Amino acid sequence: MMSKLVCDECGTTFNCGSTPDRSCWCMNLPNMRGSYDLAGKCVCPDCLTLGKAKEITKQRKKRNIVRQQNSIR
Repeated sequence: MMSKLVCDECGTTFNCGSTPDRSCWCMNLPNMRGSYDLAGKCVCPDCLTLGKAKEITKQRKKRNIVRQQNSIR
């Protein structure tokens, strides 16, 4: 079950996907904040990736589709 969190940076409400047996979605996105230390903080996808979260996710989905198509052959 996902937890509702509030971004420590912008105040946006977002879902955390962390469960006892899997890590949150944030582990799959790059931290583009540079010197921003995430230890103990939860930030929304846009703050984590400087507004590029949707673009990154879309690119990864396209690459996964291509990989799947290539592996079917």
